[in-house]
Amino acid sequence: MAVIQPQWPYWYDAFIAQIFAPLSGDTLFTIGLLVISDVFPPHTQAMGGAVFNTCAQLGTSIGLAVTSVIAASTTDASHYADKASPDALLAGYRACFWTMFAWMLLVCLVCVLGYSRLGMIGVKRD
Repeated sequence: MAVIQPQWPYWYDAFIAQIFAPLSGDTLFTIGLLVISDVFPPHTQAMGGAVFNTCAQLGTSIGLAVTSVIAASTTDASHYADKASPDALLAGYRACFWTMFAWMLLVCLVCVLGYSRLGMIGVKRD
């Protein structure tokens, strides 16, 4: 979405982003919950899942607040005279999308490093 042009048809870029957005979040949440359930002992798995869900909700709230600040500050700092114009807003949205892309790369790196040490999930341990 950071490279989208307003004159492009919806199917060029926005449609693909809209397809992958819920897929990535659902996959990440499911895998994360499986990992948390595997790491905690059976009698504390519910607490581990609750803490994971709380952290996920808190992270979403903080992420939305930070990206809103980034978009608004970039729009205000843009060289456009009318800060409510589509071009000024698009500059803020692009900065926000690039920030989310950088966070996604960081999360992918952390996941690869973390999952490589995890081993098989669901295998009975003696």
